[in-house]
Amino acid sequence: MQDKLFTDLFDLVQALAGVDSFTPAESSKVIALANRRLYEAYNQSQSWTRYLVVGEERTLASQSIPFAEAGLDTISDFLRIHRTQPFLNLSAVEYEFYVDAAGANILNPTDSSPTTAFATYKKVWDGPYDVSRTDVPMEFFYFGAHATFADFLRMDGQLDKAMAEETVAQGYLASELQKAESQRNNNITVRRISTHLSRQSR
Repeated sequence: MQDKLFTDLFDLVQALAGVDSFTPAESSKVIALANRRLYEAYNQSQSWTRYLVVGEERTLASQSIPFAEAGLDTISDFLRIHRTQPFLNLSAVEYEFYVDAAGANILNPTDSSPTTAFATYKKVWDGPYDVSRTDVPMEFFYFGAHATFADFLRMDGQLDKAMAEETVAQGYLASELQKAESQRNNNITVRRISTHLSRQSR
């Protein structure tokens, strides 16, 4: 997956604004606005490829999977939890669960004292970003730049121009969301197969 420099995003916002440089006060505001918009893009889908982890074995403590475990990515959103490795050749029993401040608590485990479960989840956002960062996701880059510029225009009172720029930004984001959806991650790994008789998770 391709990344871009945050400085490239910052430079693009400056170019859209038609200035060679922002004042220090403007720069700090643009960085804050950019982070808000990049986080917005992250939240638009549960199945962004770079943030999706499928069927990872996690330790259970009192039928609970914590958000953080040493040596593994921190969990932002629990999507599905299975008894065994899912999405292989055979169906895997899927657990119902609820999430609280400690993590995901599985209900009615099939084993009397299970010690592990397999979680499909979304990793935490890797921001906030600043001019020293080199890893702005390419799929968020153009949305982030145009949306940040739209916010900058709003801040400057240019509401009509801001609305036009917001439309451009949303077009970029919609295009990237379409790519994420067409990879079938959303249908295969995030959603369940349910009928009135049974629920299967493959």
